[in-house]
Amino acid sequence: MDGKRTAWLVGVMATAHLAAAPPACALRLADVLARARAASPAVQVTVADLDAARGRLRQARLLPANPVISADLARHTAPGEDTKDRGVQLEQEIEVGGQRGLRIAAAGHDVARADYLLADRRRTVEGEVRRAFFGLAAADRRQGLAAERLALAARLAEAARRRARAGEVGALDVRLAELETARAEQERTAADTERARAAARLAVAIGAPPDEPLTAEADEQPGVPGGAEQSFVARALAARPDLAAAREERARLEAEAAFVRRRGLVPNPVLRGFYREEQLEEHIVGGGVSVPLPIWNREQGTEAALLAQARGAAVEAARLEAAIPREVHLALVRRAAAAEAWRRYEEVALPAARSARELLERGYDGGYLSLPDLLLQQDRLLQTRAAAIDAWRDLREAEADVIEAVAETSP
Repeated sequence: MDGKRTAWLVGVMATAHLAAAPPACALRLADVLARARAASPAVQVTVADLDAARGRLRQARLLPANPVISADLARHTAPGEDTKDRGVQLEQEIEVGGQRGLRIAAAGHDVARADYLLADRRRTVEGEVRRAFFGLAAADRRQGLAAERLALAARLAEAARRRARAGEVGALDVRLAELETARAEQERTAADTERARAAARLAVAIGAPPDEPLTAEADEQPGVPGGAEQSFVARALAARPDLAAAREERARLEAEAAFVRRRGLVPNPVLRGFYREEQLEEHIVGGGVSVPLPIWNREQGTEAALLAQARGAAVEAARLEAAIPREVHLALVRRAAAAEAWRRYEEVALPAARSARELLERGYDGGYLSLPDLLLQQDRLLQTRAAAIDAWRDLREAEADVIEAVAETSP
């Protein structure tokens, strides 16, 4: 085999060793998580809900009724007499029977529930951000691999054409090389599309503007420490904000039902004071009290509806208590399977692919491989590298599932 052919093959095979370095502006996981916490539209909506709950608590601390002042004027006319009666009256409804405390307690549970819902929205948003981030990192790697494949196919096609002109190979090798180039171009287009889709997914998750270029720079260390499943389940049951929010919702509804019951049984009296100036310069000062009789309407329907909703919230809390261990178990099983798959690629498949690349070079150089055989084996090596990227992405997504299921706060 001549030296030119060996140099050409070395140059062609060297393209498989290229790895695209991440650009200087690439985002790390901590960066996108921080941006999602601050700018995610889903998080901002829940922040507004929390502000609204705090406003309701502030309102609950105020007296429910304002004082009412009224005035009246009457005119007396008689032969030779024209006098006017004047009067002013002040009324105030007074809460009794601990109603204010119950109302404030219900509003406090409302704030706590909104706070937990915000934490839960952040948990789910961060889970989506993690998956979108590693999806973009994997798409970047697939895009780089597609570019390598296209460069390799183009060099093989050009070399096949040169050798065909020199009479070293036939027209079939040229057509096969050109077909491989067309396939590589199609794969690069698909990789570009997938990369754009992954970038759009991450942009939506973190609230990035449409024209911002996004690139992910992911480290290679596992993101979740090991441990027994029981410890993960215990941490999840203690930390999951959706479970805490369901419990707070039940407490809020029960407190509101108690408030309605108390208000129906112990109605609020209205205190009244008045001053009148009547004919013959008579001045009258007095007061009174009025109490509505809870005979027909004691808000029985409102209380029943609130208690029914409280039972529903209790059912939801029980559902979550049963579902969370299953979610944690499924996430851990998926992570274990993904970790094993990635370990096989990292420790066996990828080193074998590197060794096979060297053997391909020597086999073609020694005349043991034809160009079709070289294309076939090179395609297998590239497919192995693509499958390894998918296995790496699956592991990272599985780790994100575990973090979301357990409600871990660290990135």
